[in-house]
Amino acid sequence: MEKNQFTFMQMNTPSHLLYAYDELALTIKKKARMPDVDDIFSVSYDKHELNGAFIGLNLALMNMNAAILEGSLRSLLCEMIQRNSESLGEHSRANATKSEYLVLTRSYDLLKRFQEEVEFQGGWEKLKRQYKEYLGINLDGILDKEKTSGINSIFILRNVAAHGTSYIIPKDTLTDDDKGTYPFKWQSKTQSLTVYTQKIFRSDVLTAFTHPCFAYHYMDLIKELIECIFREDLPPNAKLLLDNIRSYSFGYRNFGPVVLEK
Repeated sequence: MEKNQFTFMQMNTPSHLLYAYDELALTIKKKARMPDVDDIFSVSYDKHELNGAFIGLNLALMNMNAAILEGSLRSLLCEMIQRNSESLGEHSRANATKSEYLVLTRSYDLLKRFQEEVEFQGGWEKLKRQYKEYLGINLDGILDKEKTSGINSIFILRNVAAHGTSYIIPKDTLTDDDKGTYPFKWQSKTQSLTVYTQKIFRSDVLTAFTHPCFAYHYMDLIKELIECIFREDLPPNAKLLLDNIRSYSFGYRNFGPVVLEK
């Protein structure tokens, strides 16, 4: 097995998305000023004034929430696979004249193919499966059932926002007799999200989008999930990405000017 050395440039898109996220979160905070309140996001959700001006900002932020979470966790998994494949490659070369060499090289090839699958085939459900298969981590079992539903609903909203799809909510609850109809398909697709926003914001999804704390709430869930995953011995690049999320303060200036390396 030959050892190849490559030079390449890398951009951590979750980091840059978090920089942009910073700007939009600051905009929401400015628009949602409350007299004599320093931290508006610590105020009970029912005390806030709803405003249609928050809809577009929340849509953009929810799109970023999904990309930041999925991208950071994908980077972590890829780095761990890369670290393991390098160790396996070294072990293979050290045993090039022994009988187990063929098994080691095949294992190395399978691991590299799995890494490519993780890197190039996106999707939250697929990433959850890969975490469970390779790391033994059930991302749906880290937080409680309600918070897990909240995390998964981020990706329902991402699919709507990313493709510019119209969001449909039937005015009346549809029954099985309405199966196959366009509104029923939307009701089935977003049922868990509707239940979640009713629980947290006491409103349907479309009304919840007018709340200044909508994206903030979901970022808080992301931070809690990342906190449970974080370890000090994580690979360096992924550790930095996760640290940025862990320390993020919604509605405050978290980062200085972006400096490009040359």
